[in-house]
Amino acid sequence: MSEKTKSNTKPKVYTIGLRAKGPDGSHLAKLTKLAEAVGMDKFNWSNKLVALKTHFGEKGNSAFPRPTLLRPFTDIIKAGGGKPFLAETATLYTGSRSNAPDHTETAIRHGFGLEVTGAPVFICDGLTGRDGRKVSITAQHMKEISVASGIYEADALVVVSHFKGHEVTGFGGAVKNLGMGCCSRSAKLAMHTSLRPTVMTSKCVKCKTCFEWCPVQAIGERKPDGDIVINSSKCQGCGECLVSCRVGAIRINWGEDARLVTERMVEHALGVMNNKDGKAFFINLLLDIVPLCDCYGFADAPIVPDIGFAASTDPLALDAACLDLVNAQSGLEDSALTGGFKPNEPKFPHVHDEVDPTWQITHGAKIGLGISDYERIILD
Repeated sequence: MSEKTKSNTKPKVYTIGLRAKGPDGSHLAKLTKLAEAVGMDKFNWSNKLVALKTHFGEKGNSAFPRPTLLRPFTDIIKAGGGKPFLAETATLYTGSRSNAPDHTETAIRHGFGLEVTGAPVFICDGLTGRDGRKVSITAQHMKEISVASGIYEADALVVVSHFKGHEVTGFGGAVKNLGMGCCSRSAKLAMHTSLRPTVMTSKCVKCKTCFEWCPVQAIGERKPDGDIVINSSKCQGCGECLVSCRVGAIRINWGEDARLVTERMVEHALGVMNNKDGKAFFINLLLDIVPLCDCYGFADAPIVPDIGFAASTDPLALDAACLDLVNAQSGLEDSALTGGFKPNEPKFPHVHDEVDPTWQITHGAKIGLGISDYERIILD
């Protein structure tokens, strides 16, 4: 446990809005100001290999972090003598990012080229997601995790996350980008093994679309009735079938399974931070706050207006502050929200009603990932 988690001092979360009256109010200028406030300009980057962990988005998605917004951070790192690289890892499910060549191509297609971002793309867990370093942790569910080698071996870490909803963990921000995004494929599998989807035969139309998306061929027809079934012994719990089903016929035990996945993810975040204490910065982009994560090949309409940017050296405090900022907004009517439209009403439970978005915060505080209480400092 780090000294900051032992201290009673509230971690600082810096936020900045989107109003602009000139070039000094551009997104890039605001992010530079935010980076300086959190101390990135004073950090010793000299000769350090710096993993700038972001998310390139699944092919067809349009809500992922804008590549141009990464440039202020790579510029600061390089000005200090550091060597930044855009860090990502393979997905557990089949898609455009499940291996290094496809993932790199997707990143370039989405604009994450060296000329735009100022840093090269590096898939940190190897060609097929198997390149990891074992890390021992003390937590409730996990005793050992596998951190992507390129992230483990990096001298410092900058995590730039798109804050949005998530169907299993409630929302995705800095903690999810750490716990899910910085680990190897075996770690992702360890997180998801409690998910056990089933097919509701009364709703299933037997289109077999889910067959194409299952990476381990765990879905098939039951003879002689032809009903679609999932082989639980083969299922790896990636959840891809949940997304591919267009009629909502695939379900899991959300109340139990989703909480366990969330808590395991938080514990993996703790493991990632094992050798990065005092060497990590976290920035959340509160733009295009959509109901689902950027791993889908599409992006739904935002559920609240754009808010701005936030940064901290404590990922838990940062996510707690961003969750409060989202809840403080008026919900957008023409969106996936089914309620919570008034300011200061919870938003994500009205998108994913089986999932409690505070699970990440409470479990993170419990295991010492960070401090959930924070001091917000608003920048002009």
